[in-house]
Amino acid sequence: MLAGLYGWPWFYWRLKSRGFGESFLPRLGLRLPAKNHDARSTRIWLHGVSVGEIAAAEPLVKELEHQTPQVQLLLSTGTETGQTVARRLYPPPKNVFYYPLDLPWTVRRYLEHLQPTIYAALETEIWPNFLMTAKRRGVKLALLNGRLSENSFRNYFRFSCYLKYIIQLFDLIAAASAEDAERFMALGAPPGKVFTTGTTKFERRQNPESWTQAKIFQEIWRPQGAPLLLAASTHPGEEEVIIRAYQALCRPYPALQLALAPRHPERAAPVGQLLGQAGLPFHSWHRLKNGLEQRRESVVLVDTVGDLFALYHLANLVFVGGSLVPHGGQNILEPAAWGKVPLYGPHLNNFTAARAMLESVAAGWPVSNLQELIQAGQYCLSHPKEMQERGRRGLRALEEHQGAARRQAELLQGLIPG
Repeated sequence: MLAGLYGWPWFYWRLKSRGFGESFLPRLGLRLPAKNHDARSTRIWLHGVSVGEIAAAEPLVKELEHQTPQVQLLLSTGTETGQTVARRLYPPPKNVFYYPLDLPWTVRRYLEHLQPTIYAALETEIWPNFLMTAKRRGVKLALLNGRLSENSFRNYFRFSCYLKYIIQLFDLIAAASAEDAERFMALGAPPGKVFTTGTTKFERRQNPESWTQAKIFQEIWRPQGAPLLLAASTHPGEEEVIIRAYQALCRPYPALQLALAPRHPERAAPVGQLLGQAGLPFHSWHRLKNGLEQRRESVVLVDTVGDLFALYHLANLVFVGGSLVPHGGQNILEPAAWGKVPLYGPHLNNFTAARAMLESVAAGWPVSNLQELIQAGQYCLSHPKEMQERGRRGLRALEEHQGAARRQAELLQGLIPG
């Protein structure tokens, strides 16, 4: 209680220092979401903490709309970047809002206001106070796309006596892999409540909307035909490596372009300073996208939310960040969904199953340092037909893992009363 009272100024300062602030009042429960549902209807609340999780929910949302059209869907995010994407992907009548902080009065206000029938966390999002309060109110609890990396499992297992009670609150755990399922059961989840469904992140594919967006971006991008290096979802410490690799690759490939997309768009200013220090003039993507500038420079700094997936279609060479630094990696399956062969660093412990799948068909390329990144880039750019074939193999492997959304939707249906 005291932490909630005295911690809110720090929370507000942290949001404002990152260029945010819209989520402050909603997350404290001082501004509740719109209530546009019939109290008698069944409501499924899906929560994805940020962009990756809420975007990966798209195939599940479509399955639920197909299988249970009478159910109302509520979708929440914990970040403002995730909220931007959610509002674009899930227009009304779906209800999109911010997730409450895990404080007693905030959680109670949200649950009393929204009255969900089922709550489903997308990936391993465990907020003890929320889960216990929801359970007492009779809400059915589900964990979807459940993943436990080896490191996370070891850390959780040290507190398994406490976590066992929390894990057992879930009425359903849909694990991303058999290994994840075993780890959840080792933490105390009853075997009858744990199912291996795969993850909907494997089902993020190009669709008519993303194709249309990619074609628009292609027209904006220009010039046609010049090779493009897309460095996606980069973190601090990686942009310097990308810039040096790009400059090295420009010597044998002088027409090479660079699209640099930091994981958090609010970092665009410091990343832009790095480009300036390297003597690389650049465009901001939001200015190109909105027709405020015409393409003249070879470098573009991607400073928007929700555009990265379609931008993969334009790239000849892709590096996925969060992997050269010990962050755990970002989603390497999104470029694979466009038939691209992603390059990534050694720190990919959050996507070990995806890495194993792509590398088993030579459709993923690990690099450990700047020199290996340059060498891999040179090979990829000088062997385009081989890389296209590798990309096709990765896409076929990805298609073999379809069906997670359908299975998860069926399991959620089983939690609907009656």
